[in-house]
Amino acid sequence: MPANAGRVVAEVRGASKVFQSGDTKITALHPTDLVLRAGELLLIVGPSGSGKTTLLSLLGCVIYPSTGEVIVDGTNVTHLDDRALARLRLRSIGFVFQSFNLVMPLTAEENVLMPLQLQGVPADEARDRAAHALQLVNMSHRRHSLPRQMSGGEQQRIAIARALVTEPPLMLCDEPTAALDPKSVDVVMQELRQLAQQGKALAVVTHDMRLVPFADRVVQVANGQAQEQLPGADLDHH
Repeated sequence: MPANAGRVVAEVRGASKVFQSGDTKITALHPTDLVLRAGELLLIVGPSGSGKTTLLSLLGCVIYPSTGEVIVDGTNVTHLDDRALARLRLRSIGFVFQSFNLVMPLTAEENVLMPLQLQGVPADEARDRAAHALQLVNMSHRRHSLPRQMSGGEQQRIAIARALVTEPPLMLCDEPTAALDPKSVDVVMQELRQLAQQGKALAVVTHDMRLVPFADRVVQVANGQAQEQLPGADLDHH
């Protein structure tokens, strides 16, 4: 078990999100409390439009809460300006998306190097850290490959390495298996599970109930209401 296991990495305290559309207020997420700790994989499940992506966006410091507070890596983000928020995202959060978001003309290694270049990390150190990140997801042999030369599962593992390379304490994954075949789903989730066991705090948003066995905890979101499910609970599959 990693030394930092159990450390609170991200916390949502009574946070809600209300969007204004003309004269209409739309509540995307009702007041929610959530704690995410180092060493665990948290699954956030629910159908489209349920509020689960809004919850992930709050954890990812992409949007501000309408009420309540969001604390990430010891920093209360609620009152940060946009520039400070961007610095926190780059330093403390790794993002993995459904569509991989790799830069197609760049090799796997060059894609993984990008966040370090944004941080101004010296070239030699950046290459060492990129090599280590690729090794962690078992993709060292693909470092010179272009995205179009790789399968969907391999591209997703490169995207995970890119999220890992800045060594963030928090990793957020938005439908990371939606574009993958069943075999690749298993491989990618095993990789994420292993990262949690090494001390990362991971939150994975999905509507795919096949991912439940990989999770330490499951939060179900429906109609903007988030509720933690007990192990073995009968989850809504719709």
